[in-house]
Amino acid sequence: MRKFLVILLVLLAALVVVADIAARGFAQNMIASRVAEQFQTNEEPEVSIEGWAFLPQAISGTYSEINITAASATMDGITVEQIDVTASDVDAPPADLIDQPSVVAGQLDGSLTVPYSYFNAYLPEGITITTEGGEPRITGELAFPEFGISTSVSAAGEFAVDGDTVTVTPVDVQVGDAPVDVSGMAAGMLTFSAQTPQMPFGLTITDIEATASGVRVSASAQDVPIMGSEAA
Repeated sequence: MRKFLVILLVLLAALVVVADIAARGFAQNMIASRVAEQFQTNEEPEVSIEGWAFLPQAISGTYSEINITAASATMDGITVEQIDVTASDVDAPPADLIDQPSVVAGQLDGSLTVPYSYFNAYLPEGITITTEGGEPRITGELAFPEFGISTSVSAAGEFAVDGDTVTVTPVDVQVGDAPVDVSGMAAGMLTFSAQTPQMPFGLTITDIEATASGVRVSASAQDVPIMGSEAA
């Protein structure tokens, strides 16, 4: 009898684990589909609901953390890369999930990379932003119609953000041979501002960082509907 009870308990535990895994996978797939719409990803992002057990969180309707990652996505017609989003203090009442899915994150923090190629459209013809030694570098052949000349230019780029506007300022500007000093003019011509892609879920940009693969944009928001009629 005791042996039978032990086997029964083991089987019940196994069933609970299987049910937990299945329920977690179903919820993760639901969120992945919604996020794929928001981020316009070619493939559904990876969603991971953290916590050692899913069912207790589902019953309470509260999840401590949900992580979302995607290799790339399209925002405002711009391809961004390395999307990483963390939703904390997530509220998803079980009753709502049965009828109309409703998931709200108390805190949403995200980051993504905007490739440097996006900013080339804001530069004079013949000038592009590439990377050199893992740092952004503005290079190319720059024309000076006032003098009827063109010369090679190279400069490091400093990136700053104010709201949804990124300002790029060239530093350490180097110019090739020219009959006149055009370094000051070159610096002015290489300075520009650009709008960042519109962030999903109402995320507000908090910081940017120049990396080897592009500009890393960090953003956050509070009380964000991830799923449901109020989700943006």
